[in-house]
Amino acid sequence: MLGISIYKNKANFLRTSKLSNNDLCVTHHGTYKYSDLNGTISNSLKDIIKNEDIRTENSISLILDTQFCLFNQIFCDNLDSLDFHGNLSGFSDIENLDSYYYPMGARDDRYLGVHVDNKLKQKIIDSVDKLGFKIDGIGLGIFSAQKLASSMFKAKSLSKYAIIRFVTSSSIEVIYINDGLFSLYGRFNIVKNKINPIKVFGDKLSIDDIAVTIEQIVKGRKSLSKIDKVFIYQSNGQSKLIKNLINRKYNDIVLLDLFNHKNHKSLSSNVTETINRLSFCELGIMFGDLNVWYWFNE
Repeated sequence: MLGISIYKNKANFLRTSKLSNNDLCVTHHGTYKYSDLNGTISNSLKDIIKNEDIRTENSISLILDTQFCLFNQIFCDNLDSLDFHGNLSGFSDIENLDSYYYPMGARDDRYLGVHVDNKLKQKIIDSVDKLGFKIDGIGLGIFSAQKLASSMFKAKSLSKYAIIRFVTSSSIEVIYINDGLFSLYGRFNIVKNKINPIKVFGDKLSIDDIAVTIEQIVKGRKSLSKIDKVFIYQSNGQSKLIKNLINRKYNDIVLLDLFNHKNHKSLSSNVTETINRLSFCELGIMFGDLNVWYWFNE
């Protein structure tokens, strides 16, 4: 299996193979960097296939950075009228956006709207088709990371947990799972240890829980009062908070490291290497509920 996550200036890839007991073995991984998004879309798959000598795979799982998407919240009690309500929100009326809606929380009428530039999406699909590959599925970064947390990090056994992505050292993205239900999506800035919400969608209780949780993490609390656990990672840069988490043990805060979910001491704890590994968690949609093994090149 081959998976690629696409960002503005880089693409991460994973290759896996299935073992005799149906577990997956990660055989290869890496990062290719480009000057802009156009270069990433046009060249990443071609370069990965050529340089990694890929001959057996003919399909691919794709992950898009959520920074390519627009989000909003819609209240609608009739699924058939979601597009109408989307038009009222101002997004679905834009011709070049494809819109998707996902239920939020315990209410039957609350949805998160996710809107993707259809020209961008089509360009990615065309680049895959041109090389004779088929697409197994297209996922979104932090939502794919949640799949990894749910399966490999046993988050699905928790009542309340959050995924926090450091987009930059001062910008974070959050999703919150409450009683098994997707309950919140939000973006925040951290300025001088103060939390500033940019866009947050969810019910008031969930928003309050996450606001308190982020504040506790920023202040260095080792345990959290509102939720069971937070799974945290960084996709670019080197956050001071992430650096502090490396080589320290926290009760309720877990680094979402795909390559070290069992805390193998043999893996390097070098700060730069650890942070570089973290962004691969956004390829978590490849694994579902399977056990994952790793085959590292010397």
